[in-house]
Amino acid sequence: MSMDVAQSVGLAPCSLDGWLAAQCGATSSHDLPGCLAQARLARLRETLLRAAHGFFYATRLQCCNLDLARVEDLESLPFTTAEDLSNWGDFLCVSQGDVQRMVTLHTSGTTGQPKRLAFTDADLARTRDFFAVGMSQLVRAGQRLAVLLPGAERPDGVADLLRQALGGVGVDVVAPPSDIHKASEAGSAANSQVAGQARGPEVFCQSGGQPGAALACWLSEVAPHCLVAAPAQLAMLLAHFPRCAPRNLAGVLSSAEPLDAELGQNLRRVWQCEVLDHYGLTETAYGCAVECPRHDGFHIRELDVLIEIVDISGSKVLPLGQAGEVVITTLQREAMPLVRYRTGDVARLLPGPCACGSPLRRLGPVLGRIERRAGCCPRIVCPPKGKGWQAPCL
Repeated sequence: MSMDVAQSVGLAPCSLDGWLAAQCGATSSHDLPGCLAQARLARLRETLLRAAHGFFYATRLQCCNLDLARVEDLESLPFTTAEDLSNWGDFLCVSQGDVQRMVTLHTSGTTGQPKRLAFTDADLARTRDFFAVGMSQLVRAGQRLAVLLPGAERPDGVADLLRQALGGVGVDVVAPPSDIHKASEAGSAANSQVAGQARGPEVFCQSGGQPGAALACWLSEVAPHCLVAAPAQLAMLLAHFPRCAPRNLAGVLSSAEPLDAELGQNLRRVWQCEVLDHYGLTETAYGCAVECPRHDGFHIRELDVLIEIVDISGSKVLPLGQAGEVVITTLQREAMPLVRYRTGDVARLLPGPCACGSPLRRLGPVLGRIERRAGCCPRIVCPPKGKGWQAPCL
């Protein structure tokens, strides 16, 4: 369903609305929540049955009722933790020959085995569709998108998935050469606290050894219409472009780390361009929820990710509007469906509709990360101002 068609039948201009409406059969904003609820419950039941084909959930869920009457009944099922994912083969619900991509993530602050995640081509195809919908808010046919995220050049990595998603509609997707990217990584760490105290001339190619100079010069040469970058990278680039945006830039999607509100405001003010934030996890095949231009929370990818907010010290699901741990259940995942996975992120589900008029559920900004240590109560660790925690290679 196109944006024009979506609006003509009474759907809000949020780009996700028409995409989700086409999947669940809704024909108006009024119908969308109910149709989504029915489709979400059906996808949840299918997910639980599929998950039970893997050894981990066949054992973990063997005494549980998987024929849930309501999505809320999910609360009766046990959680999955990051530590569980170290034995990734126990989660696999397809043959290894059907696995298109494997990703290894080291759990921050722990000494345990790394998490490993598997994806089929169908899993990645769902992400490609979501990327195309989300990025339609920022980039169009005939324009260029530059992807700066770490590891983005890898096959079926973020840049490759964006290239596959947008190349067919005429968007040129590029990523910096590996030598420029590596040189910029140290600079982005050093400059990640810069949220408005930018220094350096606009003639950034003459900035010598200033961190990120090569990346800034590359951006000037390729002149992208839109960037996908981590907040630390954006803070570094703001130091190179302290008075105006890089040439031709009109939009930015921030991803991989929480975007500090002050940094986002400074980017919009100085660069005079749209800056949208994205919440995604490798566990959800990267895409999870994205802002619209009203900046009123992250619109959730409702038929692929089911989100609960849970008490960080226990198992109680919290009411709408209360902050707690983000717990996800992946829907329509083939290779490694996850049931009630504790992400370690702290946020809240926002009450009411978005200011844009969309009835989709929205996730509020990430408020911190939960630190759990043996023998200690969980505590929330907030990232320093203007700086997120380290992003994984994608």
